[in-house]
Amino acid sequence: MRRAFPKAVSWGLWFIVAVTGCGRDRIEIIGPLPSGGGSGPLPDGGGGATTCPASLAARLSIVSVAVDKNIAWQKFGYDGFPADERVALAVQPNGQAQIAWTEVNLTKSSDGSQQPPLGVHVTPLDSNLARRGADVIMPTGLEVSGLVAHDDGFALLTRDQNPGTPIDLGDGATVAFLARYQNGQERWKFPLTGSMSGDAAETFTLYSPFLEGQLVWNGTNYGAYFVVEGGLGDPNQGYWRDALVFRDVFGKLASIWTVAHGCDNNGGIRLIADPGKTNLVSSTWSSFPEMTGLCIQQMKSAVQFTELDASSPVSDQEVGVPGYSGAKFGSLLKISDGYLVFWLSLGATNDHHGHDIRMARLDTSFNVVSGPTWLTRTPDVEEWNLHVAPYGANNFLMVYGEIAVTGSPLSDYRTYLGNFKGTHLSLLDANGTLISDQVVQGAPTTANDEPVVLPGGDVAWAFVNPSPDYTQTVSGPSGPGQTTLHIARVCYRP
Repeated sequence: MRRAFPKAVSWGLWFIVAVTGCGRDRIEIIGPLPSGGGSGPLPDGGGGATTCPASLAARLSIVSVAVDKNIAWQKFGYDGFPADERVALAVQPNGQAQIAWTEVNLTKSSDGSQQPPLGVHVTPLDSNLARRGADVIMPTGLEVSGLVAHDDGFALLTRDQNPGTPIDLGDGATVAFLARYQNGQERWKFPLTGSMSGDAAETFTLYSPFLEGQLVWNGTNYGAYFVVEGGLGDPNQGYWRDALVFRDVFGKLASIWTVAHGCDNNGGIRLIADPGKTNLVSSTWSSFPEMTGLCIQQMKSAVQFTELDASSPVSDQEVGVPGYSGAKFGSLLKISDGYLVFWLSLGATNDHHGHDIRMARLDTSFNVVSGPTWLTRTPDVEEWNLHVAPYGANNFLMVYGEIAVTGSPLSDYRTYLGNFKGTHLSLLDANGTLISDQVVQGAPTTANDEPVVLPGGDVAWAFVNPSPDYTQTVSGPSGPGQTTLHIARVCYRP
């Protein structure tokens, strides 16, 4: 089936996708072997090989890194749908990388059920994506919600117990934290909401039972974008929304201001560094914050920007009910003359047969130039965990999972259960023409962590379970059993 999206020109991109013993690494090649047989070298683009195969599927390799703790990889999603725990891969300026993950909590609840993860690990990787040292561990961290890799360490958006005045409503006494580690040691760690945040008074009554966030660094400031709930004393107690806050290189307030909100009952967010855009939160600042956020609006069934001066949504054609939107995020990319937005959509009608892929092109003022345009229309197939990354100067690599829906697509469009068929690697040129679309096994994408572009143009993403099961709902977090991190890498071929 031919799939295309409106013409896009080449772009200049500035995009941050933002102690235990070492294990033994191994490398596996997925797909056809390089010519001559044998395991072959890693593909080109920083891995040390001299060629990158012509076949898109053959460009995929998997690097596996053993750890000595159990990795949390799955959690209870909407209506019990199997959702992904975050496994965040980020690239340092020097070309090395780091991967953040949460540890399975081995202490069971009083009823014997599995508790949520406890403890965040950050595993250092070399330029070949192999382990290069011991993990840095934040023992009280409860969630990986964003990772920025620096040459001397990392910054992590996580969740921890609220150190200030209790404000929770019984669903989790936790708030967002931004932590900075240097040379394996904590340099600083600050709460971003609650009475100890030190921000505008509006933040004092906000907390986060979960974050589902994004973290970026624009060279001067960190931007943290995450889910919040109004707690005790809040004017909108019990009311969910998103929060976009900023901190400087020392973790201090970049400026005290009212927290920006873009979506009520936020259902998915993306954030990118965006040099030159100074009007995203308030026109009164001349050089700040230079970031662009996008969110799924569940109350209005819309995809819209977070900044306060753009009232027109990217799409208002998304089915939804209060507390649920049929739209699920893919990617937000900056191009030379605007932005490209990709997401999974059920459309606006009641004729649902699984999520399909949509795309819109925007100008630099966030006006829709073309779209929303359907890139796929596949009845009884659930496209899932969509991501799009630059692939060279003029192409895109689109990756997503395929689930063959086994139940009635109309019975409950919030829970499309079925058999996982594999991961699509779709190469698109600058005009939106599909160049190649091949399905591979053993390299699933995950929900909220975007692929990263490695030095030399290779594209990589992290995952834990190579064979996800979407045939039935789950009742809680994953338990012990997964002790290997995997990184999929698609080598770049001009």
